[in-house]
Amino acid sequence: MTKEELYQSIYSHDTIYIPPHEEGSAPLEVALGCSWHKCTFCDFARDKFCIHPLEKIEYNIRILGQLQPYNTRMFLLGENAFVMNTEYLLKILELKDRYMPNVKSFAMYSRIDDILRKSREELILIKSKGLSGLHIGIESGSDPILLQRNKGVTTPQALEALEMLDEIGIDYHITLIPGLGGRTFSKMHALETAAFLNKIHPKSVWCLKLKLWEGTPLYEEAQNGYFDMMSPVEILLEERLMIEHLTLENCFYVDSTVLDTYTIQGTLPQQKQQLLSAIDYLLLLHTS
Repeated sequence: MTKEELYQSIYSHDTIYIPPHEEGSAPLEVALGCSWHKCTFCDFARDKFCIHPLEKIEYNIRILGQLQPYNTRMFLLGENAFVMNTEYLLKILELKDRYMPNVKSFAMYSRIDDILRKSREELILIKSKGLSGLHIGIESGSDPILLQRNKGVTTPQALEALEMLDEIGIDYHITLIPGLGGRTFSKMHALETAAFLNKIHPKSVWCLKLKLWEGTPLYEEAQNGYFDMMSPVEILLEERLMIEHLTLENCFYVDSTVLDTYTIQGTLPQQKQQLLSAIDYLLLLHTS
């Protein structure tokens, strides 16, 4: 088999979604789909949820080890791969040690309830095996919006899970969706999300673009007049309000979808004013 054919044999789709922070990590597919699969805005969960059999994962990691033998970091693919029980995950890590012994750390996507289902002792054990980062879609720090969007978790649950990660020393990276509350709840989304972020200690915050995907419940809400989608300029104004109220420490902030064109990024709190100034410049450019 050619190198391209080998890669095709270990991934279910042509496109691999991996967080920007994990660029360069060896991507190991261990699952497909999302175990929750009910968020009203999501179009990325069309795959039927499954955790691959251990035999398939062993094949994937064996081939990946041939293709990337010197990589020292791995990313476990699956929309919330951390849903796997600890015993199964440990078996995968044994395979990692066998086929990719140079890999010393790994990360994956997780839901908040995936973390809460594991005991403190289990999290400590998994960390000792190399877990150094979880990428978690918070989307909003507002409970009414989380309920409205059927996220399936609450901010108190999120705080409980993230405080446990802080205590154990497992890094986490947060994704948000500006505009998720629509025009009606824009200010609430901005201020309550900022208040939530100020209580936690993420290594990074990554803002994702809200898109109305045809066939999703949120798309139907918008079509029927129950969700008032904001313009890119309005979303940027909302994001500015959120950033203005952030007091995060040692956190990298990035939004690569500003006005559907630009990227803003910087380390908080040091570059907070630069972020605000960049937003003000873009708003002036696009509203004058």
